[in-house]
Amino acid sequence: MSEAKREFDPAAHLDATAPSLGLAITAEQRPGVIRFLATAEAMARIVQAAPVGDDTLELAPVFRPGRVRVEEEA
Repeated sequence: MSEAKREFDPAAHLDATAPSLGLAITAEQRPGVIRFLATAEAMARIVQAAPVGDDTLELAPVFRPGRVRVEEEA
């Protein structure tokens, strides 16, 4: 049984996520934010469609910061 994919709705996404992230989007900002979300989703579709095998990616090492040594001033 296959489930139909719903089309991405950037306005609905903004309405659902902005409050949970503590973002106050003004009426003036809203059209630009919606355009950005639509553009980001389109870029994500392009990346997700790229034919890349599971065994072809070399993962980057994980950065684990160490202690910073601070020299005492004399």
